[in-house]
Amino acid sequence: MSSDRVDNQFKEHLAVFLESSQPIILNKWLAIVRLSPDDPYYKEVIKNGKRTVELISRYIRNPDENWIQKLTKKIAKERINANVNIGEFVANINSGRSVVISVLKESSFDRKELSTALEIINNYFNAYLYHSVTEYTKLKDSIIQDKNKFIQEMHSDRLTILGQLGASFAHEFRNPLTSIKGFLKLLEDDYEESNKVRKHYFEILNGEMKNLEEKVSQFLFLSKMRAIDDKPLSINLSGLLRYTIEIVYPRLLESKIEVETSIEPDIPLFGVEEQIKQVILNIMINSIEELSDSRPKNRKIIMKAKENLGRIIIEITNNGRQIPSHIVESIFEPFISTKKLGTGLGLSVCKQIIEKHEGVISVRTNRKETTFVIELPIMVDKGVKEA
Repeated sequence: MSSDRVDNQFKEHLAVFLESSQPIILNKWLAIVRLSPDDPYYKEVIKNGKRTVELISRYIRNPDENWIQKLTKKIAKERINANVNIGEFVANINSGRSVVISVLKESSFDRKELSTALEIINNYFNAYLYHSVTEYTKLKDSIIQDKNKFIQEMHSDRLTILGQLGASFAHEFRNPLTSIKGFLKLLEDDYEESNKVRKHYFEILNGEMKNLEEKVSQFLFLSKMRAIDDKPLSINLSGLLRYTIEIVYPRLLESKIEVETSIEPDIPLFGVEEQIKQVILNIMINSIEELSDSRPKNRKIIMKAKENLGRIIIEITNNGRQIPSHIVESIFEPFISTKKLGTGLGLSVCKQIIEKHEGVISVRTNRKETTFVIELPIMVDKGVKEA
């Protein structure tokens, strides 16, 4: 009798044995499988177990993986919908392998037959496991991609709406603000300079008007519009940095914050002075607010600026709290803020301004300090990029 005929007879004998052992295999597997009675596919899991044993017999007679692939697609989809993790999924498949092997070892097959049977069974479960994990991963990746796409679309929609609101807000309020400022100036000029109380009130009003103007400017940047007078010019960056420190000096004094500077003299920059000032002020004010909220004493801000290999490097460091890692990665995105009542617009505007000046802004943070780093070209005579 030929070897092929013997092999075929053995395979048929093995297939029939496993078919007849299906109830035993299924009961043993259900006794050890990780399956909750509340699983929405509980009954389907039992059917899948029966189908798996049937496929073993079919695979023994004809090792075609198409049948396995068809079943594993169904099972992977059900496990995804049942929110079962891949570890549990793989463990249950390997439990099935262990049960089948244990039943074979209790059979009357001799050592040689058992060795052949185990090789076939392992090949089957290896293919079963491969197709199951592949399909599970593919479905999971598809779900993640769909969620990411949805988040991106929502994010894009929010930015679009914000841009429209920003443009509308700017146009509706900028002209009235200009008129109010003009009339405030006229009223202020009418008062005697000796009238200190009223003059103080005008200073407060003018300060608040300036704050409103800055908010309008932020919305304009987010709506990708530029003001008509935003013309890039040659700037002495060193002087601008020192001037911004003077602007916030009262707040530094009030909050008892020490400022250290290391600014190289006469650093040239070609850009829009008000925009660069807005970036530095925003970071300085954020640093002041952070130190005021989190550090009771020894509050410090360090500002450095230097030229290095054709680039300007500006560093503003504060010794406040570390920025949480989950925020650091997206801190320059709109609506991301470390403040309880923050809008998350300030740093987003800073990023847009710096990028329009062909620069880069980044942040590094640890338990001791947080540093915002701005890199800009020393002098770019072709102007700032249009929005």
